[in-house]
Amino acid sequence: MTVEDREYLFDQAQQLSEILNEECVELLGMLEKIEDRVAISRRINKLEDDGDHVFHAFADRLHEVEQDPEKRMYIFQMARHIEECVDMIDELSMTIVRYNTRTVNPGMKASVNAIAGCVKKEMHLLNIMRTYEPEHKDMFIRAINEFDAFKVDFYKMYDMLIFGLFSQAHDTVDIIRCKAIYDAVKDIFKAFEVSADDCYKFIMASNHGSYFFANKR
Repeated sequence: MTVEDREYLFDQAQQLSEILNEECVELLGMLEKIEDRVAISRRINKLEDDGDHVFHAFADRLHEVEQDPEKRMYIFQMARHIEECVDMIDELSMTIVRYNTRTVNPGMKASVNAIAGCVKKEMHLLNIMRTYEPEHKDMFIRAINEFDAFKVDFYKMYDMLIFGLFSQAHDTVDIIRCKAIYDAVKDIFKAFEVSADDCYKFIMASNHGSYFFANKR
């Protein structure tokens, strides 16, 4: 793989991460102006569509430049899992609309803020991968641990939120609505976990001399 090919693929992967971040900005805006949820969900859906185009361009270029099927599939999956996170945030916005959410509770805001923080960390991990050198391994491991902390903290929050729904006086429709939203957020964190695992495998392969984006001279 040439330097030009490598840079193009990283550019596309970073563009996917930027789309992910833009979706989070829109989602946070939705919670601030829930009465505009339909219009904002449409904007998020447009970002998801943009992500599809970026991912397809990534996959087409990868198929052209990487001849090793095993390496090609591994690199493909790395970008695919970022794109899945893009899809899931779109799905979360549609869940908010689908359940006709008219009020926003603190648990919803905390959940979406957790997603936004995790997206920032995912962007940071991708930047580390792009410029990775073995001497930066400790920095990468620290970043991975910080990324995992978002998941652990949200899972604890999820348990508290679900317990609160079923232990306090709530309208049945409100319970169904809130649980659907919290479950959608949990699915996003599961997808983030897969993406973080991709990053970890990539760096471990690099440390053992099997660099997936090796440049041709």
